[in-house]
Amino acid sequence: MIPYFSLIKIGMFYTWGMFLALGILTSFVFALNQAKKEKIPAQIFWDLLLWILVGIIIGARTGYVVEFIGKFKNSFWDIFKVWDGGMTFYGGLFGGAASFFLFFKRKKEISQITFKKIIDISALSLPLGIAVGRIGCFLINDHLGSNTRFFWGIVWPDGSIRHPVALYLIINALLIFLILNLLKNKIEKSGLLFYCFLVIYSFTRFFLDFTRGSESLLSDPSILWFSVSQWISIFLFAFSLQLILKNKRRG
Repeated sequence: MIPYFSLIKIGMFYTWGMFLALGILTSFVFALNQAKKEKIPAQIFWDLLLWILVGIIIGARTGYVVEFIGKFKNSFWDIFKVWDGGMTFYGGLFGGAASFFLFFKRKKEISQITFKKIIDISALSLPLGIAVGRIGCFLINDHLGSNTRFFWGIVWPDGSIRHPVALYLIINALLIFLILNLLKNKIEKSGLLFYCFLVIYSFTRFFLDFTRGSESLLSDPSILWFSVSQWISIFLFAFSLQLILKNKRRG
């Protein structure tokens, strides 16, 4: 069994925040390395970095506030207390994507070919960043898992044994990274690799969310049979798959 971890502090950094920063750094360094291979100017990525960071923070926080709006109905200013925690992956993904496209809309001198290559590079770098960032989630156990009898379950302070949700997400991200690396040489059309990432991630995330606990106040609220994250996964999967098939028909 895996022991329960409480909030860990390393020096002046909290574990979650430190690994979140390391995840972003890992993605960025990998993207720079790929850009060099594709002969894309590194300055584009340096200019893009700030836009992405702002988009991720705003999107991730907004997603959390919308999902758990009840926590903020009595204190509006708590919405802005990002340092107290509370972010969602999908919110960060949408926020980062929005800032990504806004950046390139302003940079009209960047060709469509370069833009699509950068999208593919982003698809490869994202799973690595997710895997590293989720290590922080695993170390502080901020994802309550459902009860399990598997030997790799986490023993919580109340004695219950629960699924290590964050560990599943780490393994999932690494597997997606490997799959995308196998696909990148088989997909001739630039720009499609990112949609492949969205299809695979949303599909696996939908099923992984069944291992999350539902008895905590911090659990994702449910609509009908599924959590909010699962509904987002369904729509994202359908949307991305439709785009892949549409591009495939065009040759």
